[in-house]
Amino acid sequence: MPSSRHHQAMTRAAVAGAEVVNAEKLEERYCLYPDIFHSNYEEIAPYLYIHDKVEFHYLPHTPVDEFYRYWDHIPGEGTRLLQVGDNKNLEYTESGFRFYLEKSVECLQNNREDEAWKFMGCLLHFLEDSAFGVHAMEGVDGADIYVLDRMSGKDVAKYLCSIPLSEALNEEQFTPEIFAGNVDEAVALLYCRCARAAASSRQALFDMALEYLTGKSARSTAENEKIMFRNAAQLACDTLATVIAIAKGEALPAKERELADFEPFFYPIGGGGSFQLRKYERRDNTITFGVNLEAKLLYHLPEKCYRNFTVKVSGNDIGSVIIEVINHGETVQTLTVSGDEVITIDIPAPGGVFGFVTRPQSGRGEIVISEGRFF
Repeated sequence: MPSSRHHQAMTRAAVAGAEVVNAEKLEERYCLYPDIFHSNYEEIAPYLYIHDKVEFHYLPHTPVDEFYRYWDHIPGEGTRLLQVGDNKNLEYTESGFRFYLEKSVECLQNNREDEAWKFMGCLLHFLEDSAFGVHAMEGVDGADIYVLDRMSGKDVAKYLCSIPLSEALNEEQFTPEIFAGNVDEAVALLYCRCARAAASSRQALFDMALEYLTGKSARSTAENEKIMFRNAAQLACDTLATVIAIAKGEALPAKERELADFEPFFYPIGGGGSFQLRKYERRDNTITFGVNLEAKLLYHLPEKCYRNFTVKVSGNDIGSVIIEVINHGETVQTLTVSGDEVITIDIPAPGGVFGFVTRPQSGRGEIVISEGRFF
């Protein structure tokens, strides 16, 4: 997990990249708030978000088992995938992001910079934890930090917590990307960015674990550390710059977005052929997943941000597949894709729980969802 020096270095890089002035306390103290909360309760309590009595510090896991284990058979309709419980990762993370983004923007708009940096310090700490060090094992598609210990019988987590801060990382420079036009859009897009940064850092961590266990790895420890540092600092830099732009009214208005800009909270796992023990595959703006039993690909979109959504749906080696299009949590279209045909779908006013439910009538091929765009 990042030490105080790691957090300070990543926050300094984010502040420098976003060209923020008068943020020394954000760099040196406020970015440490979640770690020193219990010893400085009176000072920090007003700024640390609490969700269901849990402090907003580490990501809960995505309940992956609910995507493939739990089924119901409905006579006359066939086998249906259950969603056993709520996605606690989505609920916890989105509510925390909304709290911090709204508070930070409000403080900046009212010329209370120091208050804004206290809220931002807590948010940046969370993002840095999620993308640097052992906590990248957790979160979307993740596991607890002790999983490698249980698999190997060795103190892998302890080793991964001992990563030193290379002085070379203090020279890293970042150019920010303002990624959202308003808080509602920022919540959804930041959820995706956080998940992708954690996934990249998780691969670097696993490579470091392999080196510790076997003496072999794809990259050096220094290279893996740099990957994680860049993931975390860039995420922090983009978030800081976006908050400032929204507060100033200088953020870009809602524009065209790709489906790949969002992270699904419920997604397909399994299917025939190459997807038997795999989840969906995303390449650029194309998503492919196996067709076997029912599958769900669902997103949580901001409301009233986009006028229209268009996408192409096709199949690889399929017979016939029923597709339900979900918008605002309701089925708004039902269609059938057969053979090698390509169908274009247009959905007005996309928002809320949004996505696709597929049910094969025959065949076990693959469904391809491509060129999905929000306007």
